Amino acid sequence: MTVFELEEKPGVWFDMEGGGRVQLRALSAEDLRSIRARTVTKQAQIVKVDGVVTRVTWEDVDEELQNRLFWDRCIVAWERFTDAQGNPIACTTENKALLMTRSAKFARFIGEKLRELADDDAMRAEAAEKN
Repeated sequence: MTVFELEEKPGVWFDMEGGGRVQLRALSAEDLRSIRARTVTKQAQIVKVDGVVTRVTWEDVDEELQNRLFWDRCIVAWERFTDAQGNPIACTTENKALLMTRSAKFARFIGEKLRELADDDAMRAEAAEKN
């Protein structure tokens, strides 16, 4: 019998050095398609090169929006995050983007943990295929 997980995973909590923790989830193929659909537009132009008319196509990518959507979907929640004055930092789309772009420590931590999640998912899929 083959078993499939159809429910969205809530995410996995990771503790940060120095306090605080972050809940992350890996993106599904559906998430990636949705983000791509919102951030990539196909362009085309007819050009004449050496007397030959050719149709040139390319994709314009809104990388800033793509990153924001990616971070917003992957970072589910956090706890015990404060600013320099000790005020709690709410886990909002805007704050996720601010931390990812202004804190190398946070961005590096998120990147490492998302790779761990992807590796774990790949190992689980491989083990399921063997059984």
